[in-house]
Amino acid sequence: MARTILVLLLVSRAASAQVAVDDFHPALDARGYLTQNGSETLGHEELSFGLGSLEWGRHLDASVHDMVTATLVSALGLNVAGVPLELGATLPLGVMSGETSRQYVGDAGLHLKARIVRHFGAMASVELPTGSTQFLGIADAAVGPVRFAVNGGVRVRSTTLMDMGVTQSTEFPLGVAAAWALSPEKVELVGEVFGAIGSSEQRGYQPLEALGGLKVYLAKNSYLSLGAGRGLLPDRSGNPDLRAVISIVFEPKPAQVVSAHVEEVAELTPVAKPADDFADRDNDGIADKDDKCPDDPENYNGYQDDDGCPDDEPRNLVVDVGSQLVPLEGIEFEFDKAIIRPQSFEVLDAVAKALVDNPGIHLVEVQGHTDEQGADDYNLDLSQRRAAAVVDYLVSKGIEPARLTSHGYGESQPIDPAHTQAAYRKNRRVVFQIEDRQ
Repeated sequence: MARTILVLLLVSRAASAQVAVDDFHPALDARGYLTQNGSETLGHEELSFGLGSLEWGRHLDASVHDMVTATLVSALGLNVAGVPLELGATLPLGVMSGETSRQYVGDAGLHLKARIVRHFGAMASVELPTGSTQFLGIADAAVGPVRFAVNGGVRVRSTTLMDMGVTQSTEFPLGVAAAWALSPEKVELVGEVFGAIGSSEQRGYQPLEALGGLKVYLAKNSYLSLGAGRGLLPDRSGNPDLRAVISIVFEPKPAQVVSAHVEEVAELTPVAKPADDFADRDNDGIADKDDKCPDDPENYNGYQDDDGCPDDEPRNLVVDVGSQLVPLEGIEFEFDKAIIRPQSFEVLDAVAKALVDNPGIHLVEVQGHTDEQGADDYNLDLSQRRAAAVVDYLVSKGIEPARLTSHGYGESQPIDPAHTQAAYRKNRRVVFQIEDRQ
């Protein structure tokens, strides 16, 4: 009888949909797994949205034969006073069959995730209109191609039982997850075990579930995941005989910028970029009102001064400071890839010309550096591949391979220790270190 009332509660009020019968909640973003979250947040003003999960549960309860739920998710990354934050929202929509068959709209969830320190985060959630709240602590790490996480916390749930009024119960959700990169940046094998320890008000409700699947990363950081599993405790409410889930979430992101930096030329700054609030038809950094050649980019032929027209003075894109060749514009790569973006070819051409003009530079180490976001081993591998891509480009421009070597340092040599997006932009860089010079 109590279970029947609980099922009626699910379909009679949005406030209690999916509450005591099914505690399946998808991860908030691509940094997570299937249901468990990672400590890393979206970057500043980065957006995530999509179908967090379309999941089917079979025999979740004696009174519930099948439940199909689509959970919409969205999230926005923000950096507030140097603290990486993420604001998220979820909305489950479902269909249930059993002793009663109904469609329902579940509680809307509002979430705030913060990365406290590296490998540790926290997430607070509230469900509306019930006002149920949850607080999770998140710990994660990575070893080689494997990353793993533990989520645990407390949930205070408000439940309306028809004419019996509002009751509150306390649960302690707990979950562990691991992901193994079968192909870096492309496919992960994911496994999870999750559940909740219920309070005395929820006798008979003891969810404990295992789930496994694949996470396939699409363009940039978007992903598609497929998973299946089942409950681990027989004859207990909240343990499905079978669970199947599919998700597709989009996270459009700008390319990371790997910028050159060296203290010796801190006073040298790149050519100013055009502001968004004035016209610049040829996109050469000089407003049309000051540009004598508004349809002819000043740097079209590699020359630049203040009149906006190509002339006889070459742009100064590389500075030789003795120990390094320092580009004055950033070298850009496709996001999470070792593919050089075309707008950086001119800078690298200038590096190649500097090497041609200085035959006494016998050996240059092309160093790749990343920020601290992501797993250590992943960052190390990405920095090595990017450094190698730069060497390949310079060789294609006629530089002898014997004069170049590449080395990736990952996140081990930050030039700004702060945990902010501004610091991350400084730490993502390519350095041309002169190792042998006559």
